[in-house]
Amino acid sequence: MLMKTAMLRSIKDFGKNSVLPVWISFEESIRLERIVILDNSIDPFLQWTMGKILDETLKMLLKIKPGCINKLNSRLSDIFGLTISDNSTKYSELLNEYIKTLEKADIKDSDELKKCVPSTELANILDNPQSFKDFLLKLVNDFSLSRIVFLFDEAAHVFSHTQQEKFFTFFKSLRDPKIACKAAVYPGITNYGKYFERGQDAKEIRINWKPLNSNDVDFIKQILKKRIQEFNPKYWEKLNVNKDIIDTICICSNGNPRFAFHIIDELENSKAFQSKISNQILINSIRTVFNTKWKEFDTLKQRLIKYSQHISEAEVLMKETLIPNLRLWNDKQRTNKRKLSIGFYISTKAYDSLEKLFSVLDYSNITSTDHSKKSLGHNKYGYYITINPSLIFTDLILKGINELNSTSVAIENNQAYTESSTVIKELLSSVNAFDEYNCLNTSCDFKTVEDTFKFCPKCGSKIQKEEIISLYKILRSHNIDNIKLSKRITDRLSVKFHNVGELYDAEKDDIRMKYIQNVRIELVKNAVIEYMAG
Repeated sequence: MLMKTAMLRSIKDFGKNSVLPVWISFEESIRLERIVILDNSIDPFLQWTMGKILDETLKMLLKIKPGCINKLNSRLSDIFGLTISDNSTKYSELLNEYIKTLEKADIKDSDELKKCVPSTELANILDNPQSFKDFLLKLVNDFSLSRIVFLFDEAAHVFSHTQQEKFFTFFKSLRDPKIACKAAVYPGITNYGKYFERGQDAKEIRINWKPLNSNDVDFIKQILKKRIQEFNPKYWEKLNVNKDIIDTICICSNGNPRFAFHIIDELENSKAFQSKISNQILINSIRTVFNTKWKEFDTLKQRLIKYSQHISEAEVLMKETLIPNLRLWNDKQRTNKRKLSIGFYISTKAYDSLEKLFSVLDYSNITSTDHSKKSLGHNKYGYYITINPSLIFTDLILKGINELNSTSVAIENNQAYTESSTVIKELLSSVNAFDEYNCLNTSCDFKTVEDTFKFCPKCGSKIQKEEIISLYKILRSHNIDNIKLSKRITDRLSVKFHNVGELYDAEKDDIRMKYIQNVRIELVKNAVIEYMAG
């Protein structure tokens, strides 16, 4: 949303500053994993990435500066080695055909790819990041732009682990006073690779949402108000009979408007709008919606293979330790008439050792970590981790919205976990054991949690690593029940399609059947693409 807003504002200001905004989505990137790289001089993923960027750049240039069409046509005719008078869209179609070929055609390896490039000139532009950058800088000069700003949507979310490393190396190579890159990333799970330094190669800006900030809560409320009043004004009236009801929904969104709408949907499904909406009915609806989030968190193991053990341990930690402990802590705090808590502290040393575990919780919006260091006493420092408000209310950590004002983040009012805490020591043992790589020499005792070693530094023998299966293959093999579709649609599809991959490859007419026509076909295709993109 922020990327789109930035693009729209930049388009509006183009006449003042000549800054060309280009928004790019990479949701089909997972398809590139099927192509085996035989020739290191050509990387299908980078070819596709640069092709996507070039296509969107040319489209935006034509849209925002239509007076340059003749000059752009001349430039495009040079790229494709042919002349098509007054029809820039044809050039875009040719480039799109190449992008679709990379995504869908029966190309097994990088050698076959060379035969598919539309022209030698285009191949030269997409040959490597430097030649691509040089071409972009020529566009800036030729069309009197002050700079190009690339807005990469969810770049670190849709890419696989290896694609992320390639992307951020490429991201770094584009740096120039005339080219600015912005990428949406997620906490902890992003693999920046060996050649990209956060803070040095790009400034990191964190986006935070706080349940105690009235402006943050009101932002969600205004979104709900607009949408719900358009749908049914009486629903909005019902939600506002008791101010605590609508405020609880907004706070439980935890900054995600979609989650708030899921709560509204559940209230409707339970026929809550047919009578007075009580706090208990609301809590039951929030609990039902959040249980779906727990299911999605569990299935995350199928996508974030590298983090599967951490995901399993994180769920157990939350359900069996952190939530019960926090509930008991607040019970004691109430008895002693002291401030309540909505989170906990963890020492920086313990956090750093379990960063992947806490990162997947943040990624799934189950927790939120404040990375500013606070003193825990005894020369120890820690981070404060807040638990999602939905869990705070449904697990009775707080007994209503009014108790939020009685909470505190001061260390004396919160629990603190350190590397010496029993639960942390047990986690460190189980998670680190899972990540170990062993030397193949049975006489050597070398082990490591690093995945960079090919040979043992102790005896020189090979390091045993599990072969990493392509994420593309893993996701394709999943049952179509995993896709977010109604059971009725899934049951009909399962007669013809046995896994996600078959449905992913299917043309629209292949999906067409009784009950599933044009509208539902689009619904199915979008749901499959979303599933493959994460």
